[in-house]
Amino acid sequence: MKRYTREEVKSMTPQDYESTICRELNTAGYRTEFQGKTMEYEPDPCVFGGDIVFHPDAVNYLKKIGLIDNGKCPMCCEREDDLICKLQSMHSGAEYHVCKPCYKQYAQEEREKRGCRCCIITLVIILLAFYVVSTLLR
Repeated sequence: MKRYTREEVKSMTPQDYESTICRELNTAGYRTEFQGKTMEYEPDPCVFGGDIVFHPDAVNYLKKIGLIDNGKCPMCCEREDDLICKLQSMHSGAEYHVCKPCYKQYAQEEREKRGCRCCIITLVIILLAFYVVSTLLR
């Protein structure tokens, strides 16, 4: 198992970074599942945020070998000396650091998701209250 240095990670192009993440995960035996089929990871700009974040063991493996939390945002592949924004996948619990723009984008998407759920919950409560009141008044 190769350990990547901060300098190696920072000098990788986005394509090299995505390819290296996929190659290392595939070599270590990690796989993705798509429509019931188990497949190897393929380089893609969304490969980290689209699938890997849902597998905490894969995230921890990438940390262990130095490919994430080591000077490059895994979401957009931009170099940044100090990745201070930390995300945690709500589905898997995996934690990792990202750049500020990716953090803001993720936070905005989560706010939008929650905002929609709040409206639906409020509507259900109002309808339920209306039903109870109308039943009691009969």
